[in-house]
Amino acid sequence: MNVLLLTSKDSLYRMHSIAAQAAKITRGISDFEVDYEKEKELLQKIIKLGHESILEHINLTYRVENLSRACLQELARHRHISLSVESTRYTLRKVMGTVADVIYNASQAFMLKSFRELARAEPELSDDELKYYIPEFWPTNLVLTCNIRELRHIVKLRTSPNALKEFQDLAHKLVDVIPEKFSYLVSDCLYQEVKNG
Repeated sequence: MNVLLLTSKDSLYRMHSIAAQAAKITRGISDFEVDYEKEKELLQKIIKLGHESILEHINLTYRVENLSRACLQELARHRHISLSVESTRYTLRKVMGTVADVIYNASQAFMLKSFRELARAEPELSDDELKYYIPEFWPTNLVLTCNIRELRHIVKLRTSPNALKEFQDLAHKLVDVIPEKFSYLVSDCLYQEVKNG
């Protein structure tokens, strides 16, 4: 799976400043001077206090490639995100030859072979009909947009060892590609095992 942040650093600075201004408005502060370090300090306080609605003013857009449809289904359960997903209607028959790259065991290889045989044996099936037979390991590509508040929620839930392993990997990659200056907005949400002393 590949994850690329499409949001530019300049856009991040601007949204970071807007979120800080929003935080100031809620506190009756009229000083809107743009200063990254002061904004960061204010947003860190806001996060610590749990007033995360301010973080909805910062949106990140990612390109995600080779995500399984099983993981996509779990990702789509998060309601405060926007997804644009590769259409099977237009790409299903084109990608049949490249799917082997994501197959890791014999049972999945068998399912892929059966799927290809079905497509050949039933050429009259439209892509819309054929997609009902797509196995969950089938890879897809998408663009994902979410605000920092929702990203924090996703990272808290999906970096846990209880989450689907592929989703754990996705959640870590969503954080890893954020520029270092802004990673503080999410990095505290990464799962950390609590050790009993």
